[in-house]
Amino acid sequence: MVAITLQIIPFFPQIWWMQPSWIMILLIHWIIILPNQVNIGTGFILGLITDIVLGSTLGIHSLSLSILAYLATRNIYFFIYTSIWQQSFIITFLSFVNQSIIVLAKLLMTKVFSTPEIFWNCLLDGGSWPFLVLLMRKIYQN
Repeated sequence: MVAITLQIIPFFPQIWWMQPSWIMILLIHWIIILPNQVNIGTGFILGLITDIVLGSTLGIHSLSLSILAYLATRNIYFFIYTSIWQQSFIITFLSFVNQSIIVLAKLLMTKVFSTPEIFWNCLLDGGSWPFLVLLMRKIYQN
């Protein structure tokens, strides 16, 4: 619920396109912590919830988060055994894949190309990953 709320709220209205993909980061974090319980179906359900909450075309975020969940579960052991900074680069790549799928799906459906500024989110996602992981570890320890 917190990630969905953070996804809806624009922190800086002037740069609305510049905010982390909280739901994507949450999904990847869940896949790392609970690899046997969180899977592609969870990504699909989170994508449907995201589509409904954001009011976008139904299925765009479901498709992107399902593919993202597949990529994350497929490479979970590689991801777990890397350092947190290397994980940050992997998150940046996965975020780029996520944004590319969303842009491509919107382009195919509406024939309108999004602005390239939305790809700045990828760097923001990768940069926020170490801080969020450390925060979540602190919460789990308490």
